[in-house]
Amino acid sequence: MTQGCIIAVVVAALALCRRNHQRGVAVTRFEAFRTKMKVLFLVLAVCSLCSKAIVHACRHFNPPQPPIIGP
Repeated sequence: MTQGCIIAVVVAALALCRRNHQRGVAVTRFEAFRTKMKVLFLVLAVCSLCSKAIVHACRHFNPPQPPIIGP
């Protein structure tokens, strides 16, 4: 399921970053900034999904020790 989420985020980011390139049209500063921000958000989203999956797997396979109750 996590892999599906990662793929969906990547596809959505690529769709947002797609731009109609016309010959002779320069990229403005604002467009360059928007593209950089979209890439940054894509990286942060993928990293957060992966880190959550890693933490979940570690907790699943290494559960905490049960508390000792009594004398």
